[in-house]
This record gives sequence, C-alpha cells and structure tokens, in this order.
Amino acid sequence: MKILVIGGMHGNETLGIEIVKLFQNNPVVAIDTLLANEQAIEAGCRFVGQDLNRSFPGDSKSTEYEPRRAAEILMKTKEYDVILDFHNTYCSDNNCGFIGETASDALTDVAWILGLDKMIVADYDCINKASNNCLSVEISLDSKLNNANLWYERIVMLSRFDSFTTKSNVQKFRFVYRMTIEDKVRLGLDKQNLRAFQPLSSELAGAMSVLSPAYPIFIGDSFTPYNYGGLLNKL
Repeated sequence: MKILVIGGMHGNETLGIEIVKLFQNNPVVAIDTLLANEQAIEAGCRFVGQDLNRSFPGDSKSTEYEPRRAAEILMKTKEYDVILDFHNTYCSDNNCGFIGETASDALTDVAWILGLDKMIVADYDCINKASNNCLSVEISLDSKLNNANLWYERIVMLSRFDSFTTKSNVQKFRFVYRMTIEDKVRLGLDKQNLRAFQPLSSELAGAMSVLSPAYPIFIGDSFTPYNYGGLLNKL
C-alpha cells in the first residue's frame, strides 16, 4: 500500500508537522510525506492568504499561494492508495476522522485500524471533498493521541496491510451546520455546557434549524475563533 502523510495543512497545528519530520528522519518504503502549507508553517500561522483546506480543488493558475498549492496537492494525491492529513484542535474529546461524500469505503477501516472510532463526512470544500482517498485525522491537543511517535508506529503498521477486511464499529456522522459567533451570543451557547459528540437538546438544535439529535464538535476552538463550533447528525 502506498501512503502519503500530510502535515501542516494549517501551519499552526503541529502534530502533522512532527509526524512528517519523523518520517523524513526515519523513512519507510511506500510512505511519503508532504508539508502542505509551507509558507504558513514558516510563519507559524494558520494560513497566509486564505485557509488552504478551504481552497480545494484549487487553481493552478491563481496568483494567490493557497489556491495554487491546493491544486498541486490534489494532483499529488492521485498517486497514492491512502492519504492521511493530520490536524489539531484545542477542544477536548474531539478525536475523529473526516472524509468526503465520495470517499472510498476502505477509509472507514483505515480509521478503525488507526484507532479512530468516529468518522465525519464533510459537506464543505476541503481536501476530503476533493480527494476520495483522503482521511483527515483530527486530534485534541490534550489527548494521549497527540503523540507523533505513536502515529509513526500506527502508520507503519497500516502500510503493511494489502487489503482491509475489518468489520469496524466506527460511528458515522455528517457535518451539517457551522455554529457562528452570532449563534453563541443569541443562544448563550457558552452557558449550555456543550460537550463534543454529546447531543444537544432538541430545542437548541431547532433554534439553529438542525435536525435532532445534533452533536457538537470544535466548541470554542481557539484555532478557529471566527466560528463557535460545528454540528453533526448521525448517519
């Protein structure tokens, strides 16, 4: 199996960058690496012009860095069986995987093998929507999984699989709503004791026109202070 490990899609999320550096220093056959937003990594910021992960499928002729880079990355993903794109969140208990609507069924088993039991289908422009072999891995900073050495070992193990026959127990969700700062103020969301993957009250979900039960993630994440969080429905 040929695997591409991506770090630094957001330049201030460090886990993926550390994993890439581990593989660069300790290479493994059939595992390649990519630092996605090199300019943002160098500057220590999330992005330099626009969010790289909202720039897919990209534009190779753009005069802006991130749209050009997105097009380059998307082209490269076509060379691999599995793409692993690593992210961090400040929010506790948010460990999960993201895939696109047309993702390969094998990615659910990949997530399970890697130790993730929650999978979210992204409904917005991102690498997962553009690449059906990409699993984005979201890890809370305070989680024991926020460990580059652990992921190095798990990815090496994954590379030894020729096929997947795992009958996984991964919970599947769809991302359906982005909670805004206006929602936070209007509904007093910061006083509602919201917890990741724990259902909202039906009244609160209805106030945001989301089907109940709805499950919050990324609540008040400092990486994205321009949003308050996201809401999911189970699949």
